[in-house]
Amino acid sequence: MVIAIIALLLAMMMPGLKKAQEVTRDVTCRSNLKQWGVVWKVYADEYDGKLPDCTGYAALRGDWIIALRDDYPTGKMTQCPNATKWVDYGVPAGNSGGVFSTYRNIYNDGTEELCSYGMNVWSYSTIHWAMEPDAEEKIWGRFEVEGTSNVPLFMDSIYRGGFPSYGGYDRMDMPADEYPNNGFDHVMDGIRQFAMPRHGSGGKGGTNVLFFDLGARHVDVKEMWTLKWHRNFDTHEYLNNISAIWPGTWMDKFGNP
Repeated sequence: MVIAIIALLLAMMMPGLKKAQEVTRDVTCRSNLKQWGVVWKVYADEYDGKLPDCTGYAALRGDWIIALRDDYPTGKMTQCPNATKWVDYGVPAGNSGGVFSTYRNIYNDGTEELCSYGMNVWSYSTIHWAMEPDAEEKIWGRFEVEGTSNVPLFMDSIYRGGFPSYGGYDRMDMPADEYPNNGFDHVMDGIRQFAMPRHGSGGKGGTNVLFFDLGARHVDVKEMWTLKWHRNFDTHEYLNNISAIWPGTWMDKFGNP
């Protein structure tokens, strides 16, 4: 009888405990991003206000790793608490991660690091040949820009970084089907590597984002289309493309921004 009562009480407590754990992980993730904000700011202050150059040494999307290597601590700060384990999905972009898993950085010396945050590549201060032809007009380069509270810098990610755009190959539409690794089977998958339900539940699932004002907040999945990714990004363009970019499958449960 006593065992039955204890089991009943535990069953009643479990949903509350699970919710508390989710909140703790969410808060820890945003705290990580705010610490990253300090690192980014220290870097900019040391380089006359400029954000890192895009050299291509780390395959375009990962140059921030090279630039900040000596300034940021490795370990838990590179990982969102909801994505701390590596899973090999067997896809062409073999080092990519998923909604709840890390991606892998493998360096020239053979060392490996597991990460689950990535950069808005439009934040760089210089361009790379692989970017779009008008990239020079789009990059941010410095923190001192207008509307900093809506300009994403660093966030939950399935890979090192991306440069979402309505042109080029980092597309703003979404695949119709959901997969275990969030459909990320190619490193040029655009908004897909950022717009994911890593935090929250139901229609409020989303991504934690560090902005240019160095504030970090939760952004719902579809709200990601309203962020100012680059200087020329139209934050209202999604209104003209809803049927194309939000297919009527897994994204139905998420509310419109």
